[in-house]
Amino acid sequence: MTTSTPLSDTELDRLDVLLDRCTDPETGLGNLEMLDGYLSACAVGPVDVALADMLPVIWGEGEVPRRDERQSREAEALIARLSAEIEQRIRHDPDESGDREALMPLLGLPPEAEGEAGTSEASADDALDGIPEDFPFAAAWAAGFLRGAAQHEADWSAWMSEHAAIENDLGVITRLAIVDPAQLEDAEMEAAEMLTLDERFDLTYDLPDMLHEMYLQRLHDRRPAPAKRADIPGRNDPCTCGSGKKYKKCCGNETLH
Repeated sequence: MTTSTPLSDTELDRLDVLLDRCTDPETGLGNLEMLDGYLSACAVGPVDVALADMLPVIWGEGEVPRRDERQSREAEALIARLSAEIEQRIRHDPDESGDREALMPLLGLPPEAEGEAGTSEASADDALDGIPEDFPFAAAWAAGFLRGAAQHEADWSAWMSEHAAIENDLGVITRLAIVDPAQLEDAEMEAAEMLTLDERFDLTYDLPDMLHEMYLQRLHDRRPAPAKRADIPGRNDPCTCGSGKKYKKCCGNETLH
């Protein structure tokens, strides 16, 4: 199990800058929220994903002139630590944690809303104050998560076929990723399934539970199957040693051993 010091706010800000500089703007994961979603999928999914296999997805397919070796190494070190932090986060049961907020993914808010949130503690009733109704809350995180699932699509599809809860969770995350009615057709969804801002907040509140349950399912599926005891011949069956005698008069005769 990998452990590391959680990233400070300064380090998160630095990583956000590096992602902007080092990723392809069309195909890469260019912000913290999307990266958090992608790393979360890698942490809870049915396949172990090494950092070396994550980086091509994070950087994207195009050439990025602004990315140099020094910046790449710095970003990779921060990404590895964030990945380890997420692995630790998903291990905690939200019902037993005294701080659900600490288990929440990195989700962005409009700059004005972030500023207001920093001035005082908002209650549940006014948590949406100052946020435009059409703000795609958690959409980038969900898009990053789906990128992680798509990287090993066959394994995720098999996992969903085995577990209805996993399929349901991916359905919720897919709804969070949709921000434009034009995306509904590809997702085989109806217009009524587009989420309001209130619905987005309600669904993201449950993300720590969802990720923890996926993690537990992953652990359960990886437990070795109990050893199966070899079948013992009946007392009148031929002995398996090949002697030609009945089992009860050969290897099954305790007086002979």
